[in-house]
Amino acid sequence: MHAGAGFAETARYNRLTPDKYPVWYEQKLWGLYDVPGYARNLLNVPVIAYSGEIDKQKQAADLMQAELKTHGLELTHIIGPNMPHKYDPGSRDKVLALIKEALAKRKPPREIHFQTRTLRYPSMHWFKATGLEEHWAEARADGSYTFEGGALKITLATENITALEIDPAAMGLVRPESRKSIRPASIAVSLDGQELAAKPGEPIAFHKTEGGWKAGAPAGARRKKPGLQGPIDDAFMAPFLCVEPTGEALNPAVGRWVEFELAHFKDRWRALFRGDAPSKKADAVTKTDLQDHNLILWGDPRSNPAIAKILPDLPIEWGSEIKAAGKSYAAAHHVPILIFPNPLNPERYIVINSGPTFREGHDGTNSQQNPKLPDWAIIDLTEPPSATAPGKIVAADFFGETWDWKTPPNE
Repeated sequence: MHAGAGFAETARYNRLTPDKYPVWYEQKLWGLYDVPGYARNLLNVPVIAYSGEIDKQKQAADLMQAELKTHGLELTHIIGPNMPHKYDPGSRDKVLALIKEALAKRKPPREIHFQTRTLRYPSMHWFKATGLEEHWAEARADGSYTFEGGALKITLATENITALEIDPAAMGLVRPESRKSIRPASIAVSLDGQELAAKPGEPIAFHKTEGGWKAGAPAGARRKKPGLQGPIDDAFMAPFLCVEPTGEALNPAVGRWVEFELAHFKDRWRALFRGDAPSKKADAVTKTDLQDHNLILWGDPRSNPAIAKILPDLPIEWGSEIKAAGKSYAAAHHVPILIFPNPLNPERYIVINSGPTFREGHDGTNSQQNPKLPDWAIIDLTEPPSATAPGKIVAADFFGETWDWKTPPNE
């Protein structure tokens, strides 16, 4: 891997001191992109950094050089003498030579190091995390395998991981004499010191219970897993469809807010992502739409029949009051924002009343164009939308690992 530019984390790059940090959940969401929290993944591949000597973005490579050192890796950092934000010919030639050397030695790794804070990024070569004890806290896996006489032996140590999969096909197991792929005759797995077995030719999956690790995927359909883990912004990482209201809102203030925020979202999508946000009225949504898209539902249970249809299967109540996480809010001037597995197609999301959560006030640097809200929020409409928020955020938090309310919820 070669890195030649770009910010590596949010706080120091923006010169934020703790007294200027944003609300707690936004700090946690820095973990979606901040590279130091993923540094161990770079132990799996040769890493070459380049910086111009007088380039301000050298800060990122210096930061990662120090971070990787804490994991036992000395970063190869080539510095262009007296260079600003560009390569000099000598440094460029050194980088290309190192890349060529690394490619010549490329082979499937027998050893893996994995680090994440979200199941949006769950995999490293032959290893995949499919469940965490807690999102936005560090999760790790370190492992290796041996393959002798047809016997595959895998050893893994994990932290903050509750379910995982192993893919022997990604190990590149071959017969030395023919270089043809070979299926192991036996598979043994040592997982956090527990000895387990797997059947060759069948999917290898384990999940953690109170009694230790067990074979198979975890029970229960509704849980956070890769591609269905939030936050709100995650719904826009895949095909989505805006589902617009077809009638009047329960309350005029809510109707006006929805109209403004929907138009705002469409304008933002065109300006930032350079496309038209796909959109239909609620009564025009088809089974194919439901199957192929995350649905972005705008409105309330009266104005949008798609919201009314799934509301009994959502964790909120929405009538004259909105009840969420054990608290009530007047529906006359509050709206919920949330992401949740679609009750009509649990392999896709629904989002209620939100586009990507960063706004105009965050466009000065792409290091601030990161999620600003977690999995759900309650918005007080007595404070109008601004360049940094859709209104007054009176409550917000992440759902738990089974898409349940956290107790007690954070505010």
